[in-house]
Amino acid sequence: MDSISKPTAPLKLILEAWSQGFMIGALVIMIGITLANMRKGVLLHKLILIELVLGVPNGFFIFFGPPVRGWYLSSTVILLVLSWNLHNIIAWIKTKPFIERRSSHIYVLSILLVQPYWALEIYANFSYFNSSKDYLYSATRPYTAFFRDPWWIFTILNLFWNIKYRYNLGFVEIVRVCPRFAILLACMCLSIVCIIIDIVSVIPAVPIGPINPFWKFAFIFKCFTDSIVLDDFKTALDKLSKHSMRQISLETAQVGSFDNVPRNQTLELPDIGSLCTPPQAAISPACEEDRRYGG
Repeated sequence: MDSISKPTAPLKLILEAWSQGFMIGALVIMIGITLANMRKGVLLHKLILIELVLGVPNGFFIFFGPPVRGWYLSSTVILLVLSWNLHNIIAWIKTKPFIERRSSHIYVLSILLVQPYWALEIYANFSYFNSSKDYLYSATRPYTAFFRDPWWIFTILNLFWNIKYRYNLGFVEIVRVCPRFAILLACMCLSIVCIIIDIVSVIPAVPIGPINPFWKFAFIFKCFTDSIVLDDFKTALDKLSKHSMRQISLETAQVGSFDNVPRNQTLELPDIGSLCTPPQAAISPACEEDRRYGG
């Protein structure tokens, strides 16, 4: 049985090896961050850790030649698909407080309904990398993103809508109060950009081909949004909103204090430099430093 060999052109080989190393390195770092910040007994944190671990094995197939490479890649794709689906479940858990019960049921049911496609995709992947029959994989690969990412895009749009209309928070204000949450939003946007490029890459519009690094970049940015804020989005935004309101109150109080101070007297202001200072022990999840102020 013939198998598809790894890229032989120097530039393609370098690109594939670099993208796999980039993915593995990023996932290992995120696993460490998640282990350092996860709290005992929290299911969501455990699911995020499992999602990251499942994505690691797929990044080593560049080291093998046929026929081992085809079998190894096809086997680890199963774990990768599980990680992708688990990411959608995690996104549902994080955005669940913002959606109605019926919408929540539709969200989960739609994830279950696309599982037959993933069974077909796994078989197509095995056929492509372990035989000369590539027609099935070539036919299914352009639709991968459409069966993988709609739930993620909905989650992003839902989060941005709630930030704008429910919490009345602007991006500049988020950057000022909690840079960590601003990085989360930036990673969400970058994941969308990489998803779009991946879709364009597997159609004749851009002759990159089905094996490209952009799906890996999208996967990394999606995982990063899970690990940088371990809690659900409502919990994180509630803390962020309370922190913002407390800062506004402090600033208002300071301005009022200046008005009541005689011109020849200097007012000694309280030290509020520790408002956004993270704990020394470890990086805390979702602006955990707000606990100092009842957030």
